Amino acid sequence: MTACTVFVGPTLPRAQVEALLPHARILPPVRHGDLLRLDARAGDTVLIIDGLFLQTASVRHREILYLLNRGVVVAGSSSMGALRAAELWRFGMRGYGEVFRLYRDGEIDGDDEVAIVHGTAEDGHRAYSDPAVGIRVALRDAAAAGVLSPAEADLALAEALAWPFRSRSFRAVETRMPADAAERFRAWRSAHDVDLKAADARLLLTAAATGDPGLRPAGPGDDSARNVHTWIFDMWEHRYHGGTAEGEWVSDADAGAAIRLFHPGFRDHHRRHVLSWIAGMAPDHPGTTERAVAVARARGLQVPEPGGWLTERDLAGPSDEVFATFLVRAFGAARRWAPSRWDLPPPLRTERSLAAGRAVVLAARRHDRGRPGTGEIDGVVAAVWGCEPGDLEPQAWDRGIPDLPTLRGIAAPFAGYMRAEETISAMIAVMSVT
Repeated sequence: MTACTVFVGPTLPRAQVEALLPHARILPPVRHGDLLRLDARAGDTVLIIDGLFLQTASVRHREILYLLNRGVVVAGSSSMGALRAAELWRFGMRGYGEVFRLYRDGEIDGDDEVAIVHGTAEDGHRAYSDPAVGIRVALRDAAAAGVLSPAEADLALAEALAWPFRSRSFRAVETRMPADAAERFRAWRSAHDVDLKAADARLLLTAAATGDPGLRPAGPGDDSARNVHTWIFDMWEHRYHGGTAEGEWVSDADAGAAIRLFHPGFRDHHRRHVLSWIAGMAPDHPGTTERAVAVARARGLQVPEPGGWLTERDLAGPSDEVFATFLVRAFGAARRWAPSRWDLPPPLRTERSLAAGRAVVLAARRHDRGRPGTGEIDGVVAAVWGCEPGDLEPQAWDRGIPDLPTLRGIAAPFAGYMRAEETISAMIAVMSVT
């Protein structure tokens, strides 16, 4: 069964959305990351009406392109939806309504045309200002009807556009107009529906309810979106995508942290993963380590002195193994650490491994005993890894973690649960099945 999701806020009240599209899942205005949380699939429909842009990062174009490439129907109208549809209609995002048309045809181009001030979700996203595009079209239509002269309409619009979007409203426009023009415009507005964004939203929802053939996935006739899945997108997906464990949502980032900390084979998997990337070979190839070392030496890399990824103890081993350890740490624990799902070794990147990670995260959440201090975090992590607290940093490097502050940040949500020795064993047991 396909799903339909609507992102809406101040443009239409929830009751109207439910009346027009009873089966839809209604969510607040869209923001960066929300589309990745949906886990939408081919055949599903995502309708974007409203979106946030000032208090948080706005929905990114790549998030929409990602859904389009998966066969998801994505359409927009009215506000953020119209803006993104006008930017992406060539790639298969469908646009509905006058606001979309004005953006698509280049008659307007400012993001502030649709921006308004509105309240919180608890306040029903109540609007406290009017959008410039609504004022623009109302003045245009009033002039076309002969209610205002073109000069009166142009002057009023110029006044409105000169104000910050927070200050725009029909009432403010009318206070700046000559008294007789304001009276005519006010009377005309009272007899006409001038809520342009609401009208466009109803058009979109009606199209979805009636099965409008124009509301279709990207396909023939649409441009193909390439290179959507960049490493930056991978980080977004890791942060915002996820799954449920016993009905509770857990991000891939949290599940990946559990895998990195508790999977007993993670260190070895990570080592093979990094060396195979350097060598350009499959991780299970018997000559991966030797090839990676040869490639690195051919490029002039040398083993650093103690203190630069290697300890005195590390330098005591065979030369090729020492060099391989250096490569794993230098290339696998980048100082600007921003993990993604694809940073996990392939054998631990499976849904089964992520499900085990989610189970551990959920257990830690439910048995949290308060935030522990730095010393306690170091102690419980050392117990999991079977090392002394003083050896944690090189152990972290071997797992792709660049430094102790990063390790402590990852481990802190689990540390309260890890205080009991039996829970450490339970966590490792869950991970060992993957």
